[in-house]
Amino acid sequence: MVELNRAVAHGYAFGPRAGLALLAGLRAGGALKDYPLLVAAEADLTACAGDRERAAVLFREAAARTDGEAERRALLERAAEL
Repeated sequence: MVELNRAVAHGYAFGPRAGLALLAGLRAGGALKDYPLLVAAEADLTACAGDRERAAVLFREAAARTDGEAERRALLERAAEL
């Protein structure tokens, strides 16, 4: 979880692509690879990088992985905004 937070902070401090590079390592095989908020963070940084279509796909993926209805709705709304 600390690594996820670090990657997001890094992305906001040094640009979304820098954060996405760190997230790629976590998603490739770490303990958080199936964690919906990791996918949502990737979606957010992807949107910040300008790839709105890919970000929408990732937000929908995160929504499909979450158990919470409110979380799912919020993620699907983000996808629809893009």
